[in-house]
Amino acid sequence: MWAKVTLAYDGSRFFGSQSLTDPRFQPTVLGKLEEVLNCIGIKERVQAAGRTDRGVHATAQVVSFALPPHWQGSALRLQEELTRQLWPLMDIRRVELFATPFHARYDARSRVYRYLISPTKPSSFQAPYMAWAPDFDPEAAREAARLFIGRHDFIHFSKRGSDENNTVRHLKSATLYRHRSLHIVRFEANAFLRSQVRLMIAAILTVAAGKAQPHEILRQLHGDRVRFRIPAPAGGLYLCGVRYRS
Repeated sequence: MWAKVTLAYDGSRFFGSQSLTDPRFQPTVLGKLEEVLNCIGIKERVQAAGRTDRGVHATAQVVSFALPPHWQGSALRLQEELTRQLWPLMDIRRVELFATPFHARYDARSRVYRYLISPTKPSSFQAPYMAWAPDFDPEAAREAARLFIGRHDFIHFSKRGSDENNTVRHLKSATLYRHRSLHIVRFEANAFLRSQVRLMIAAILTVAAGKAQPHEILRQLHGDRVRFRIPAPAGGLYLCGVRYRS
C-alpha cells in the first residue's frame, strides 16, 4: 500500500525540500519528514511532487511513500501521528492510501505555483512571504507573463541541477490577478525546472518596472541573449497545487 500526503510548510524554516546529508543545511522538508517516519516504523524514501528551494513555501505539496503492513488501512491514524510530531513545522492537510503504486512526482499531470507581489513595502513580519515591487505596471507584467505560455525549451530560464537531458516544459497558463493589496502571478505547467518560476518572475518584474522590454524574454527563450540571470526572491513563491488524473 502507498500513502499520498498533502502538506503545507513555511519555506523560511527549511533549507529547501530535498534531503541533504550536509549537517550545515538542515532541516529540509523531506529530511524532517523521513526522520519522523523512521520513528514510527516507516523507513521508505519519500518522493515529492515538486522541488522547492530554500525559502519557497508550499500550501499543497504532495509526497508519497510505501507503507509497511502495520500502517496499512490507517490513514486517519497516520495523519494524526504525523500532525502530532511535525506541527507547527508542517501542516498535514490530507492523507490518502492506495492499494496500487502511487508516485507523487511521476503520476502528477501538472504543478501550480503562485507568486505574491506587494506594491507597498511589507513589514518585517510580512517580508519572508511576498516580494516588494514599488514600480509595478500590471499590464506590462500581464503581457510579459503571456510570453511564457506554450511548449518551450526553458534551459535559459533554469539553474544548474535541472534535468538537462529534457529542459522542454509545457506552460499551460500564466495569469496575473489582484487579491486585496497584492498582485499574484499564477503559473501552471506539466513540470518546472530548478528556479524556473523565480527566473520567469524576475523577467516579469523587470519588464513591469520598465527596465526591460518584452522581446528580451523571447530572445532568452530562443537562446539569442540571456538577460535575466538572477532569480526573484524565494519568499514570494508558493507551490499551491499538484494535479493528478481523476
